[in-house]
Amino acid sequence: MRTSLNIEARSAGKVRRSCRDVQDVRWRQELPASWSDLAIEPVRFDVFREYEMSAERTIGHDEHDEPCFCACRYILTQLVADEDDLFFEMPVYAETLAAWRLRDRRWLVLRNVVAYAEKARRSLSFSGSMPR
Repeated sequence: MRTSLNIEARSAGKVRRSCRDVQDVRWRQELPASWSDLAIEPVRFDVFREYEMSAERTIGHDEHDEPCFCACRYILTQLVADEDDLFFEMPVYAETLAAWRLRDRRWLVLRNVVAYAEKARRSLSFSGSMPR
């Protein structure tokens, strides 16, 4: 049975949603195949969305309610004018991060950074704690 995201709280420009169906969050999408057997599978997610800008954070929890997945993304935009002096927002910087807690308690962290005037950067690293 598919569960929808339910709004739990709204404060300071953020919306928190809770989701008990792992189908609603693509937590394995960026997980490198060579690490998939070592990642702990979430059973519940909290999704926090900023409604004043394009940003969100998702925290996945295991069966003991400990964080085992973390993902964030945000896009910064700049107001620009076209040839007809019509204004629109153009992305100038974007960052995504996905992190998985492994069975040995380390976190595997994948970070993608795109500054639109530069080449995109992608890095994979380990951390002793969940990225903040």
